[in-house]
Amino acid sequence: MAMNGHGSPNAHFPSPTDAGNTITHRGFKITTRKLPILKAEPIEKMTSQLGIAPPEMIFGDNSISIEHATAGWRINFNTFDALNQVDKSGASMLQVAHSKEWQSTRQEKHKGITEVVKPFDWSYTTNYKGTLGSENSAFRPSTTPIPLELLKRPDPILFFDEVMLYEDEMADNGITMLSCKIRVMPARLLLLCRFFMRLDNVLFRIRDTRVYIDFETCQVLREYVAKEEKYETVRLKLTSGREDVLAQMRDPNRLTEINHRQNQILSAYEPLRRFSTSLLRLAANAAPKKAYPAAPIIPPKSDPPSKNVDFQPNTTSPALKLAKEVRKRATGITETYIAYGVTEMLVKECSRQADYSIPQASEKGVTIPKTAQEEDLGVGTGWWYEITLLHMYLLTVRMRCFPPDHAPAWHQHMIDHFSYAAEDRMVVLHNISSRMIRNRYLKDLFVQWRGLTARYDEGLVQGDAVLATAVWRNIFKGDAEVDLIRLGQVVSYIRNVLSNFDAMGDEEIAGGDVVFGDPESEAALVRLRSKMMDQPFAEGKGEPSTKVKQGQVAAGPGMTS
Repeated sequence: MAMNGHGSPNAHFPSPTDAGNTITHRGFKITTRKLPILKAEPIEKMTSQLGIAPPEMIFGDNSISIEHATAGWRINFNTFDALNQVDKSGASMLQVAHSKEWQSTRQEKHKGITEVVKPFDWSYTTNYKGTLGSENSAFRPSTTPIPLELLKRPDPILFFDEVMLYEDEMADNGITMLSCKIRVMPARLLLLCRFFMRLDNVLFRIRDTRVYIDFETCQVLREYVAKEEKYETVRLKLTSGREDVLAQMRDPNRLTEINHRQNQILSAYEPLRRFSTSLLRLAANAAPKKAYPAAPIIPPKSDPPSKNVDFQPNTTSPALKLAKEVRKRATGITETYIAYGVTEMLVKECSRQADYSIPQASEKGVTIPKTAQEEDLGVGTGWWYEITLLHMYLLTVRMRCFPPDHAPAWHQHMIDHFSYAAEDRMVVLHNISSRMIRNRYLKDLFVQWRGLTARYDEGLVQGDAVLATAVWRNIFKGDAEVDLIRLGQVVSYIRNVLSNFDAMGDEEIAGGDVVFGDPESEAALVRLRSKMMDQPFAEGKGEPSTKVKQGQVAAGPGMTS
């Protein structure tokens, strides 16, 4: 489609000359295009094809498209197809009734209002849900909801855009508009196509179409919902708040947000409808496509070899091994996405060590049992966040050995995934609906993470006694009646895991090939009698002996060798 409509209005997809903004991620190609408002000639062509007069501001060249070439799947949102679904008969009693009411409320102010009431839906209301590219793109009815909690995560935004399709001020008596927003994250995508209408002193109307794509499963979900309410009803509900009522009524995003938070300011006009399709099934039936090589990931440069040394390429360097592993898994995406996916697997493995459930959380009217410190008591083993953080620390120690150019991304993504997992548990298991409260808890957990990292680091350097103190404070909550055998098992477990990590290559960690064991496996080792226990204690102030005979080693404080 050429610039400003010089071409068929049915040519919805971008031409090579105005291809718009494009991102390709996990096999999906997302394209948005934003061009100026149409000029007179293309508007006349569109009017002739639509059979109705278009809105005052029409962006006929704008569009958003999503396609998956391997599966042969595509969906597009464009102005022409949206307007083509506007009622052109004028026979809809709902619209006619409101147009008469609108005329009666404005007849003193606008004597010529009858010119607005045309034999079509002058509000340009559309139930447009997107244009599918082929029969393979068809959706099926579904009961699977879009996972809103996943969308609330502060995932990095790889791509965002907002595209206006059309707008009309309804002869200065309100506003009607259709726009699209899209945001692409590493693991998922969400598109919102929203129709909004405000007819002053008469009616509010919203039609929302959401398209959600899970890149991991290639499942596509589409939801459509229609809501509307009388103008005065909305105004009265908004007056109970402290914010500017008129400003809220002019902002569809703000109005929708308040509608979710309060008692449904806008009533459902049509029931929520859900649809889904699986692109894995379509891809399996599609013809094989050309495979493109992954983008190369170049390891850090090393110093040039000495002229006095017979130099051979170091094919076993940690940076090269890690780069090879990432390149093997990175089918056209960068290392940060690989790190994002692998660290998610690693955090799940860390979390598995102390998984728990709260059966009462899903039962209405049932009180969740509490500890003496007023903490929710679940069914599981140990403190979830403390044990999870301990295993994350063990991974952190190993990731510090990654090449400097690689390590920061892996560290950051691991912390991010722990935050996501912790917030999910707050919502699902502990019914904490307030984002402010959740954020406060997340900040506390981050402070604890920083503190325990320093304490465990000190223990690794200073010795098992200091490490045992850190474990006692964090894992056993400073319990004076702690089982010393269990404490020793955890300390031995930490040393054993780090020793095993030391024997693993960077590429194995980068592949997510990590499975943690059980501290109980250290029981036999911990119960062995130490030879130092047979050494007599020296009387005195507990200072170590400075007189060491040849062939002997100095014992610990208060001991003789």
